[in-house]
Amino acid sequence: MAKSFEDIRFGQHLIQKRICSLRQVNEGLHALRESRTPPSARSLGWVLHQKGYFDAKTLRQALAEQGQLELFCSSCREAHAIASYHPEVEYRCPRCRVLLVLEEELLIEGPVRAAPPPVVVHPQSPSPEKTEIVDAMIAKVIGGCQILERIARGGMGVVYKARQLNLGRTVAIKILSEELSRNPAYVERFLQEARSAAFLNHGNIIHINDVGEHNGIYYFSMEFVDGKNVREILKKKSTLNVSQALQVALQVSRALQHAHRRGIIHRDIKPENIMITRDGVVKLADLGLAKKLDSTGGITHAGSVLGTPFYMAPEQAKDFSKVDQRSDIYSLGVTLFKALTGKVPFDGRTPIEVMIKAIEGKRPALRDLRPDLPPEVEALVDRMMARDPEARFQEAAELISAIESLLRIPKDAPRPDSNVRLDQMEAENA
Repeated sequence: MAKSFEDIRFGQHLIQKRICSLRQVNEGLHALRESRTPPSARSLGWVLHQKGYFDAKTLRQALAEQGQLELFCSSCREAHAIASYHPEVEYRCPRCRVLLVLEEELLIEGPVRAAPPPVVVHPQSPSPEKTEIVDAMIAKVIGGCQILERIARGGMGVVYKARQLNLGRTVAIKILSEELSRNPAYVERFLQEARSAAFLNHGNIIHINDVGEHNGIYYFSMEFVDGKNVREILKKKSTLNVSQALQVALQVSRALQHAHRRGIIHRDIKPENIMITRDGVVKLADLGLAKKLDSTGGITHAGSVLGTPFYMAPEQAKDFSKVDQRSDIYSLGVTLFKALTGKVPFDGRTPIEVMIKAIEGKRPALRDLRPDLPPEVEALVDRMMARDPEARFQEAAELISAIESLLRIPKDAPRPDSNVRLDQMEAENA
């Protein structure tokens, strides 16, 4: 899983730097899937290098830019992390003075001497009683919060339920994964982005309370939501009714309006990141991928893993730094498509294949999958998901007005936050 995540991140970087095309990266990922070589002995970069898409120096440069470059000594077998790569420099082992090489080059070259035999650990006889796996983080205090239980695990890390000791309240705390914590560039982005997101204060956004580091553990604490996300709800029954789906989209649109007006683009709108409380309030979660627009309207700190392929806008798939508020509107449109039909509009064997299909824009019509859908709702989703950003709703306020019109909500009416009742939704979708 970690290796796959690293390859996807590296593939995105190659596309953004125009070292490879989207199709070439997809071809490399297919080759990895079909290869019989052990996963630890292959990487996307090496496969693409072997196909002749770039030379070894370009591969090393790209790996260094992503904080992934490790060179190995063929004599002592030690690995050396290279933070900054210069093609004209010869990198040698400080102990052996042997030229350092990539791990794949080392495997081709063959071992200089036998590696020490592996340590064999003989497992103890299993207990007749059921063995419980205990999370090492449970009961630890991180950032003034005592961790109580694990809630969820994702690509970025693990979310725990915790108790904030000084206020005696329940919060959620997200711990950055060990893999990402080893990348200084990603850690810096994580901390900066979480601090930016902490300035957002809106009833439809999960509020971030604190962000920091504790003994090498990077975290941020946030509001705890007693409820379920849309993905969990859709597991019980594949679709929501039209009114429920529109109410969810309406409240998410209000959250996006607040964020966009403050220069924050979410970039990872999807069912897992939309929570619904027991009281029916929709909360937008996981601003860990959020980016702040700079003074030129561009995205700052480009180059990380940006978004989920199934919900990613075409322009985001082409160039991960070229996103704006219309990209969030597209992703919300895909989420609405999923909530209404139970299917994603684009599917494939690899994330890159999904992204290629999104760029091409060929998908099933909404009403072919759900014939009872009102034409006006199909038109709304089609506009949200227009391949050309200029053809979409240009800002969240415009989208809010369109959804309120479909729901027949007067513009000056109080917000119907209680209209999406979780208990009713679960009962109808049971």
